[in-house]
This record gives sequence, structure tokens and C-alpha cells, in this order.
Amino acid sequence: MLRIATYLFPLIFLLHLNQITSGQKIDSTSFVLNSRLSFYSFEKSGELLLHIPASLTWTSLNIVLKAGTEEITSWKGVPGKKILRVPFNISLRPGGHPVKAEITSARGTIYTASTILTILVPKENEVKTDRFTGGLIVNKRIFFPFGFYCYSPVYPGLPEEETVKGFNLISPYQKILPGTFNERKAYMDRCAQLGMKVHYNVLSVSGGGGVSSKIEGLADDRKRERLISEILAFRDHPALLAWYISDEPTGNRITPEDLEKVYRIVKENDPWHPVSIVFMAPFLSSRKYANALDIVMADPYPVPNAPITQVGTVTGQLRSEFDGQRPVWIVPQAFGGGEWWGREPTLHELRSMTYQSIINGARGIQYFVRHGLNSFPKSTAAWNECGRMALEIAELTPWLLSDEDPLPVHSGSGNIQVSSALHDGQLLILAVNKANTPLKAEIRISGSGFRSARVLFENRTISISSGVITDYIPAFGSQAYMVTVKSRKESILPFRGNLLKDPGFEDISTPGVPASCYAWNEGDRGATFFVDSREHIEGDHSVRLITPQQDMGSRLRFFPVNVRNGRTYMVSVWAKTDVGSDKGAGNNLINRDSTKHKAKSPYFEIGLGEFGKERFYPVEEWQRFMTSVTIPVENILPSRQNVILRMPGAGTGWFDMIQIFEATDINRSINPDLLESWSALRK
Repeated sequence: MLRIATYLFPLIFLLHLNQITSGQKIDSTSFVLNSRLSFYSFEKSGELLLHIPASLTWTSLNIVLKAGTEEITSWKGVPGKKILRVPFNISLRPGGHPVKAEITSARGTIYTASTILTILVPKENEVKTDRFTGGLIVNKRIFFPFGFYCYSPVYPGLPEEETVKGFNLISPYQKILPGTFNERKAYMDRCAQLGMKVHYNVLSVSGGGGVSSKIEGLADDRKRERLISEILAFRDHPALLAWYISDEPTGNRITPEDLEKVYRIVKENDPWHPVSIVFMAPFLSSRKYANALDIVMADPYPVPNAPITQVGTVTGQLRSEFDGQRPVWIVPQAFGGGEWWGREPTLHELRSMTYQSIINGARGIQYFVRHGLNSFPKSTAAWNECGRMALEIAELTPWLLSDEDPLPVHSGSGNIQVSSALHDGQLLILAVNKANTPLKAEIRISGSGFRSARVLFENRTISISSGVITDYIPAFGSQAYMVTVKSRKESILPFRGNLLKDPGFEDISTPGVPASCYAWNEGDRGATFFVDSREHIEGDHSVRLITPQQDMGSRLRFFPVNVRNGRTYMVSVWAKTDVGSDKGAGNNLINRDSTKHKAKSPYFEIGLGEFGKERFYPVEEWQRFMTSVTIPVENILPSRQNVILRMPGAGTGWFDMIQIFEATDINRSINPDLLESWSALRK
């Protein structure tokens, strides 16, 4: 009966459509429809992306979207853009749901478009692609992958050496051999400890290509068995980001049909992670492989044989071709001196190529290749520049992956390329110099009333005159400017009696690094403490601590404050943790040491010098935690003391608005909720 219904439904639907459109032309080729996220799981609402033909961008349209016979949403108006975002509420069960759009123009012409809307059961390590922004969703937050290829076996110290520089991704070349499984598991486990992600290479048993990735004499059926076995072994691993199935398929004569079969195998066994393919010139041949990938990558290596502008050109072409459908990543050249490449790129060329990629729409960077400490690239200065850019892009991530419409910007020079992005009332302007000579930049901002811009990563401010930023950009250099478009009112404010300097980590004089503190490593060289612009309860930043192993994290000792003998001081902090935290901790303001939280939450400790500290257990939502410290009347220690934050519990935590103030000011310094909590502490 089910089989009969399956065949009858399309017939009934077509008969119904014919009845309502009798005598009208139906066009099923002009529009393209797809969901914004590659799949939905925990979300209560989503978006469908309707790609509008250029001839109909400014035409009044009436759009109805149906899953089967059920209308899930509708939209009416003039799109005014090439990709229309149509929101809808998610009430469908897990599975693949055919969705059809019926579009009626003002002239009465009817168009149709269809897609499959995928709903999956949520999984902690799931990774979604955002087809609109080109970014990823990892651990329920936006993620910009910025990393590198490396060789196997992975040197045990490599992940920790690179994560402290700001890299968040590695992709080792490897052969999927049973005898080396433990090597692969070892680096995966280490990356999970460090919070790094792995772009997992299965080339030797999937689509071929890649450095030292061929297994001689292995039959196709055995390759398939190993591929499935490897997917099953690592699909639930917290370090897994994506499956890398083919390297330069056109150069290795691998057909789209062959890779589509591999893609289906991967998705049948792990629909929660994206699949990627890397392409060589001609790069637009990637269009033929669109049904075999979720992420399209390209590896233009121009130095020294071609202009470095090739990188930006290739990125722009791919972004235009796959806009709103597939994210684009770029593989910048970080090698040279052999084969067809007479030398390595300079650090300035690496910067220009990287920022050209990003300005033209790349939303992932994976350098080829890293083999430390000075093999690839040979220049440690060049690789340090890549690490410097990793921290810059981490700071810019909320803007680069924003879905807000920015104010357009225009460059007065053909050799200076610019782009803009808007997030939370702040306009980011990126500029890159494509020439090997310093240039004067004149960047015009659409709109008016702007007086100044912050020059990010240089700790300076520049004036805006008549809507134009005038500056100088070094040879092959880049620049990032931030302009306040709309001021906002903070709901969380510092206490009037706060003694701590930079309590909200807003001083980003050096990108990624908290300014007003000293740091100390407590045992694991891969423990990190980075300023994070994606998470904050106040301002634009928090500090993110990752403790790879129990009692082996980092200790932050904040800028000293003056304390007085016999006085009691309150120490306050907002904190949250990552997936896997104890969801049962509730929203208690003060959360003391409780055994029920120990197994599930990466606890932290905060206190004042040697006078006292307290342990707390954060949850996945922001909470404020407080403790009190009394200075003995006969204290002989120095009057300048430090607030100290450490996270002995393994895992990830975010911290914001760390403050200290004298408790004698309690009645006039804080709100009634905190006063009630303070009273509870005193009891």
C-alpha cells in the first residue's frame, strides 16, 4: 500500500497543478531553490534560499513553498536581490523532505523550483554549512576554518605548536591503512583536547589524488570497505570537521560520476559532516562536480610564475558560480623552491593572497603545506605571518560570516580591492593591496555622517572626510577598518566601584590576546587563552580558555589593584562553557562546589592573590558568579594584589566582565539581585 501511495502522490499533485494552471506556461528552469543550512537539527526555524533570475529581480512575485501538499511558508513582494531568504518554522520530522516553490509573477507567469530539505537528529559534533554566508556552524556557533595541510605521521607536537598561534584546523595527508589506525586516532584525540578541528583526508580510499595518498594494488571493493570503516570509526569524533574525498580530480582523470558515488557513500554513513573536493586549473571545471561536494576548494599556486592576483580572481569566479549554494575555501601557496615553483612566496605575498581570497568570498583558508619547524615553508617569518593572519581572521569572524546587508564601499584604485561587512551596528571594511608597491588608498563609504574609523590591528584611529577613508597600504599589504554605524546600549554595565583594568577584554591592541594580564602555562603546552569575538555578554569580546587535560590549563593573573587591610572585596565574573556542560545547574547566580557538577563541567577558579579563591561550574548559557575575599587586618603582604583566573577542569570556557570592588560599596555599586546574592554569601 505504501509503495502504491508513493507512486500515486506525484500524479495527484501534477493533476492538481494542471487544474490551477490550465492554459498557463510553467517554467521550471529559471529559479533555483535550496535550504540555507545544509541540514537542520536543533533549530526551531530556518530559511530557504530562492535564487532569482536577473530579469525578475525587480518584479513583484508571489511565492508559496510546500513540503508535499502542506504549505510551510509564503512570501510576496519585490526581491530586489539575487538571493531571497524565505524564513519558515521547522515542524517536520527527521528525514529528507521534498520542498517545492510555486512562484507567480505580476504578469501571471508561473515558475517552479524544488529542493530536498534535510532534517537530522541533533548530534554534538555535527557540522553544518551555511550556504548564504559561506561559513560553518560548529558546536552551535559560527566557525571560520583557518589552517593547513601537513604530512603523516603527524608530529606529536605539531597540533599544540600551531593552536597557540591561532590555527584551528589541520588536514594531514595519510593512507587509510589498518596498521596506522592508532596514529590517526592519536592526532584526532590530541586535536580534540586542543579544540582544533580536522579536515579528514580519505583520498587513498575515495577519490584519489593528494601527496603520497595512493595505495597500490587495492581493489575498488576493498577501498569502499576501508572508506566505510574509517567513516564509522571517526564520524562521532569531536575533532572531525569534514571529509576530504578528492584532490584535483580533473588532473587525475576522476569523473564527476565516480565522485558522486563516493559522496553518496559518505552521506549514507555520516550525513552530519560536509564533504570537500580541491580543484586545480581550470578551476571552473568544479561546476561539473557540484553534486559530489558540500565545500568547493581551489589551489592556485602563482608564485613566482604568475601574478598573485590570480588567487583573488579564482576566488571571485568560484564564489560567483557557487554563491548561495556551496562555501568556497582557498588553498594559498606556502611552499616553493622545487618542481615548477622557483621560490616560496614572501610573507607579504602570503598576506596579499590570503586577504584577496577573503575579500573575494573565501570562507575557509587551508595553506599548503606545513612541515615544521622550517621545512615547509622554509621561512619561519612567512609562517609566523600566517599565524598572525589566523588571529586577525578569528577577530573578524562575526563580520565575515554575518548575514546583514552592509553599506557598499568603493576603492579609488584598481590595485586596491575592498569589501565590507556589517555586524551589530559596526561596519568592517577590508582592503588589500594587489601591487608590490605602497599605495595611497581612498575608500568611499556609501552613506554619510561618519567621522572616524578604527584601524584594527594597528591600534590607531583615522579620520573620515566626506565619506572617504584616506590611508596608505604597504606593498602587498592589507588593512581592516571598523566604523560605528549605529551605537548600541549595553545591558550589562561595569560596577561603579570596579578596580580591574579592561574587565570586558575590549583592548585588542594585539589581536586575539588579552591585554591587561600575565599568563602562565600550568602543564600542557597546547593550553590556550584567546580573546573571542563570537561570544560575549558585554561589549564585543570575551576570553576563551581551553584546558586540554585536567589541571594542565592556563592561569591568568590580571593587572594589580590596591587593596586595604581588614576590607572585604567582591570578585565577579560572567562565564559559560561548551557542549557537554551540566545543563542541570540552573541559573543560580552563585554556584558553589557541588559534586553533582564535577563530572560534566570544566570548572574554573577565581580569587584574589593568596587571600582566597572559589570554584564554580559554568553551564552553556552565560551566568554571573561571585565570591568574597577578606584581607586580614594584620596582613603584611603587598597592597597591590591580582585577581587570578584558572580553569583546572578539562574543556572550553568563556569569561567576560571580570571585576573586583570593595564590599563596603555594596549598597551603591550593584543591582538588587546582586545585593540579595551578597546577603546569601554573608550568611
